[in-house]
Parts: sequence; structure tokens; C-alpha cells
Amino acid sequence: MLASKAGKLNFHIFCALSFFSFGTAMMDYFLVYPSRAIVGNEEFVAYHALLETAILPVSVVPFFIITVQNVFLFWFRPANVEKGLVVVSLCCLLFDWASSIFVQIPMNLQLNEGKDITLIQEVMDTNWDRVFLESTQAFFVLIMMVKGGSNE
Repeated sequence: MLASKAGKLNFHIFCALSFFSFGTAMMDYFLVYPSRAIVGNEEFVAYHALLETAILPVSVVPFFIITVQNVFLFWFRPANVEKGLVVVSLCCLLFDWASSIFVQIPMNLQLNEGKDITLIQEVMDTNWDRVFLESTQAFFVLIMMVKGGSNE
């Protein structure tokens, strides 16, 4: 299915960026999210603002890029990579976006106002859907990468 060098490059960057995105997300979810609970009340707003500013270029932009790249894989992918794998990967990404937009972002915007331990815990508790979706997406990317590399 890879009709061009650009398609092959897209596939390779998609795989690499997917694992980068997965790694940054897991660091955020399992290290940064819990750290909010131990930051003092006085420092919390500044700390949270720093996190919210830093997450855009480190996590959100790469996640957006892999979502777009995933769409291109419908037309430009290695011949051994079935369309079904691309569909599952894209569904995981789109459901993750929905969870982010409708669940996580509203709660994080509330945290801009100040520390709220109950809300911090709710952010972490409701985040397990994203952990599952992003882990599943990374697993399917690994399968695509192995299959895609078998015909090169």
C-alpha cells in the first residue's frame, strides 16, 4: 500500500511518534498527576499553570500529529498492515480525544482556580479510560510496525 517514499516516511514517523506520545502520556498520568496532590496550596496554581503550558508542545501536539498521520495510513501503509489495525488505532485515538475534551480538560480547567484534592483524585480516577485507550493504541502500533517491517 505504500505508494511513495512520503507514505513510508509517514508510517515510520507515525510509529515513532506514537511511542513517544505513549511515553509522555504515561509519565503525565503516573507521575505528574499524582504530584499535584503533594504540591502546597500556595504553589499549586503556579505549578498547575506550568504543567498546562508544558503539556501542549510535549503531549498534545504530537498526539494531534499521530491522529492525522493515522488517517493517512488508510491510503499509505505497508502492504502487510491490514486496514483493520489502522481502524482500531484511529478509534483509540478518537475516543481518547473525546475523553480528553469532555472529561479531563473541564476538570483541569477547574484546577486552574486552586488546589482541590477531591478533584485531583477524580482526574486520576477518570483517566483510566485514556490509559487503556493509549496502551491499546500503542500495542496496535507495535503490531503494525512488526507487520510493516516484514515486507521491507
